[in-house]
Amino acid sequence: MLKDFNFIPTKEIISIIDGVSTGLGDDTKQILQKENIDIRYSNSKKDLKWDLLHRNIRQNLVGSHIMAEFAKVPGWKILPLFDTVEGNLYLLMKEYRFNNILKTRKKRTKDHYMEELVKTFNMGLEDFQQISFVENDTLPAEVSKVISGILSDISLEKDLIKRFAIILFDDLNDELVSMRCCILDSNFNIVHQENWSQYIKHNDSIITEKVEPEESLPSMLSNLDLTEKAKRKIGQSEKNAEKKSADNDKKQSHNN
Repeated sequence: MLKDFNFIPTKEIISIIDGVSTGLGDDTKQILQKENIDIRYSNSKKDLKWDLLHRNIRQNLVGSHIMAEFAKVPGWKILPLFDTVEGNLYLLMKEYRFNNILKTRKKRTKDHYMEELVKTFNMGLEDFQQISFVENDTLPAEVSKVISGILSDISLEKDLIKRFAIILFDDLNDELVSMRCCILDSNFNIVHQENWSQYIKHNDSIITEKVEPEESLPSMLSNLDLTEKAKRKIGQSEKNAEKKSADNDKKQSHNN
């Protein structure tokens, strides 16, 4: 355990959790409903969740000593959090993504930005009785271009950052179910962590999902701007179906 590492205070932890929880749930549902998008067929739901939870966290942390500024990494926008009192940098990530990064480490030729952050700010955290298995030629001789870009985006000098920690969360059915904060050593072992799940409020959603039942879909045709030819074709099909049903009833009556 790291005795010299102080995690984010409880008040700010709750602000982060509330931002994530609302972004994953009600905020996303509300926007999709406003735009009349069926949540079952949404392509934007995943990215929209991240946009909203990032927005919520920034708003919730206004006036606190936790700085939240956007930064760009290849193909994605992230929201690093910096504790201006303790000097620690935090990053938010889903549990499954974190596990996938660790599982594929040996297969990849290029480090993920999370790995670069660990190597840059958490060197020396290994147990002194344990030999580090990070090869010398993989250690960053200088801050990488990606890390330099992150620091530039959030207007921080490298020397101001003491340690890096990652905030991991998991959700189920659009509800936040777990969150923890972990510190990794350069072997990517968790050397210190804190469970934040105790602060999660499991409230019922105030937004009711409106999903069209499958059997109501044909009736939607009446609201469409159909051509006369299409209308005649639909009407003819309905008449044929009615005639076929009547013929079957007559045949069955005759056989009885």
